[in-house]
Amino acid sequence: MPITAQPQILRPMTPAPAKRGRKPDASSKSGKIRALLASGMSAAEIAKKVGCTPALVYNVKAKAGGVKKRGPGRPAKAKSKATTSISGTAGIEGILAAVKGAEQERAKMLAALEKIQVVLADVLAR
Repeated sequence: MPITAQPQILRPMTPAPAKRGRKPDASSKSGKIRALLASGMSAAEIAKKVGCTPALVYNVKAKAGGVKKRGPGRPAKAKSKATTSISGTAGIEGILAAVKGAEQERAKMLAALEKIQVVLADVLAR
């Protein structure tokens, strides 16, 4: 039985769809905001200068790609240095240094508390 090739269906090429919305205009509020954002001004300063709300400034900044959008859900926890560096002798030395620092801070606080008690006792004795 001979194998017959299926004829390919040729489809006409369609042009890419046109982008929707207005073209960016430098004389509009958003155009002025884009220019001022490029200069490095803060959102509040730009809003005062252009005469709009800071929310509009942030919206223009977001559409221009100046703000990274977060994905859905809770952000990942930041890893602390304490949990990542507790390995071997360096971890033990780090823990000892932290304990010594806490003890020194405790001694300073006790000395300050004793001074406060002496001052209070003098004031109350008068």
